[in-house]
Amino acid sequence: MKKPEKLSKEVVDLLLQRLKDEYTAFYMYRSASNWCQEVGFFKAAAFFAAESTDELEHAKGIEKYITDWNVIPELPAVDKPESKFDSISSLVEKAYNLEYELYENYEETSAKVFKMGELCTFDFLQTYRNIQNKSVAEYSDKLNILEGVNLDSKFEMLMIESNLFG
Repeated sequence: MKKPEKLSKEVVDLLLQRLKDEYTAFYMYRSASNWCQEVGFFKAAAFFAAESTDELEHAKGIEKYITDWNVIPELPAVDKPESKFDSISSLVEKAYNLEYELYENYEETSAKVFKMGELCTFDFLQTYRNIQNKSVAEYSDKLNILEGVNLDSKFEMLMIESNLFG
């Protein structure tokens, strides 16, 4: 009896790197949500809680793709995220940097699998490239909103919280 095909080790290794990225983002956004809740930015806390849920769903999607191709993914260890942030603005900047790095990583992984001739995996990654493109634009908009705001004023930050996270 013929055994089913599996993803190559090279493709699995690339996807496991993205899986680690998604779990890293999940933990960062959980930590961000907790910090926002603690310091009274409740809309931001709810926003980042939803972001963490989205990141976990992204991770599950990658795991499902790998297991659908008859490979059991080895779940990656991730670094412990920060638990305290300097300000809501620095948190938005960290989130932007995280999302932009994910965007670049998905672009790089997609290019590699395309060169390998792994078109199904390339097509699978299209969803993630689109998600990252939207996320980078969303956080870019948040950074633009913060321009000209007194970032040291908690009052001003609370006043624009709805614009940032509403």
